[in-house]
Amino acid sequence: MNDQLIFATLGPSGTCHERATKAYIAFQELSHTKVELFNDLLEALEELHDGKVDFIIQNSAHPKVYEITEKYFREVFVIDSFLCPTTPMGVLTLRDVEHPRSLGLMPATQAYVNTERWDKLIYETAKPIVGQNLLAGKYDSGIAALKFAEDNPDVLVIDEVIGSVQTAWLVYGRQKNRQQGVIGIKNTQLFQLALSHA
Repeated sequence: MNDQLIFATLGPSGTCHERATKAYIAFQELSHTKVELFNDLLEALEELHDGKVDFIIQNSAHPKVYEITEKYFREVFVIDSFLCPTTPMGVLTLRDVEHPRSLGLMPATQAYVNTERWDKLIYETAKPIVGQNLLAGKYDSGIAALKFAEDNPDVLVIDEVIGSVQTAWLVYGRQKNRQQGVIGIKNTQLFQLALSHA
């Protein structure tokens, strides 16, 4: 029997998925864990289905949520969810490009900006890939972690700050959460605050 819990999530290293997975593990006070990074979460789903990993953590805005949720709906289940902020991000542009025409981005980040400013959109699977490819000159601008521009001020400028976004994350496993009805954390203060601002 494996004495380590294996959490699968989206790679490469440096993704918001990796950061959120590590934060969730710490929040749950789990020891003896390992995080495995996948370029494709459908591949991670196959590993979970076959018992090679124990859990998957996926952002609720990821374009493959419905596929991960539905493909093995009798054997793989959403067992938990949590809120965790993304890494601060923005629109970064090559310093020597006066009129950016191409934009690298993840599909899940597209609605943060008006993409009509660019002639060509190039989709990638993760924001670190956007940052690396932007540095390599694959496109003029990219939606990536602000850290890429902060670490490379001679190459990149920050055109627009999106910042850190509080977002929902899904946890998948092979054992159903057996609680009945609504499963969540009661927090009536949230709704009292809304009433006080109405």
